[in-house]
Amino acid sequence: MYLFSRSTIATLGREFDAIPAAIEVGAMVTKITGRDVNVFTAHFGAPGGSVMWSARADSLADLQEVTEKLMADPGYLEKLESMNGLFMTPAEDRFARFITPPMEATSRYYGVTSAAMANGKFADAMAFGIEAAEYIGKALKAPSAFVKAAYGGFGDVTWITGFDTMAEVDAFDDWQMTDAGYHDILQRSGGLFVENSGHTSLLEKLT
Repeated sequence: MYLFSRSTIATLGREFDAIPAAIEVGAMVTKITGRDVNVFTAHFGAPGGSVMWSARADSLADLQEVTEKLMADPGYLEKLESMNGLFMTPAEDRFARFITPPMEATSRYYGVTSAAMANGKFADAMAFGIEAAEYIGKALKAPSAFVKAAYGGFGDVTWITGFDTMAEVDAFDDWQMTDAGYHDILQRSGGLFVENSGHTSLLEKLT
């Protein structure tokens, strides 16, 4: 199972037009294709006005079928044309493979942590990533997943954790600072990832 995402940034001063339009086009894609499309905006760790659409796919061939169905729909193409000027950066597409079981996008907030695996350390880094995601999910009783980029940054991996409230996000930060088991896992990460490649962000699910 794969996670497809498309991200862009709302034009300055047009956020109140761009975000509703992003939600509308996401709902349109869901209706045309029958695939659940979720729309997110970033609170921290990304440029202001960042918007992302995401959906799951079984394979690249599966995603291509969905794309062809959209490109053949006049209403969808008309909607895209109507959104000209609402976003100030070209959309960036990413395609990542779930290494742990896929999580349902039912939480309101998602903590996203990414890093690049070091050359020659891919196997150990993947094993570490799985262990960390599983430990976080079990300890917090929260949705948690680990994915590896199929396209995007070479060797990029991402941990995703779901939260229902901002209070849970705060509690997660406190937990990271105090949980001994989590610290034991982190100590084994030395040398597995490219130095300074780590990045964290907080997303809010709009649909």
